[in-house]
Amino acid sequence: MKYLMIAIISYFGLFITNKVDDLSPRIQKSIEKEIKKIWKDTEVKKTLIKIDDKTANELQIDADKNFILKSGNEVLGYLFVRRTKGCVIGGCSDSGEQTFRKEMIGERYEHFDYMLILNKDLSVKKVKILVYDGEYGYEVGSKLWLRQFIGYSGGNLEYGRDIQALSGATISAQSITDDIQLMHEIALKLREKSLI
Repeated sequence: MKYLMIAIISYFGLFITNKVDDLSPRIQKSIEKEIKKIWKDTEVKKTLIKIDDKTANELQIDADKNFILKSGNEVLGYLFVRRTKGCVIGGCSDSGEQTFRKEMIGERYEHFDYMLILNKDLSVKKVKILVYDGEYGYEVGSKLWLRQFIGYSGGNLEYGRDIQALSGATISAQSITDDIQLMHEIALKLREKSLI
């Protein structure tokens, strides 16, 4: 019963709307804390990347969760708040597929939210799990494990080869690995469209 209540509160408290500004204070505080850690004595302003609905649908991206990070007029990087899949105890897809592109996502997945900060050159600067309420796979939030993504700047990113496998969190780890690669591809497309 306790976990059901946590799930209900998380769902309604955090995700009633699509806008990051409407996310819980817990998520906003975590994002602000990470930004301050990275740019210690710099005032950083988050500006929403203006992505129209057509482009958002084409890129399969949530239009209201993507930001340019600036200090004055200088672009410091880009912040993306993402949601990806973790696995419930007892299994995920009936076919055993471990692909997490949107078209493969089934009903037997939990989800978790993370933030991805890219440098101006679109290499990964920071990955942090913001909310992981699942009972299984929470090891994916390990700071040491997440550091593997720092510096990734595109191309094939294979879980178990380029990114070390993570015991106890295989599905979540595979999912975030796939999603970071996908998000980098999306960021390149945003740059091609002169949005970032």
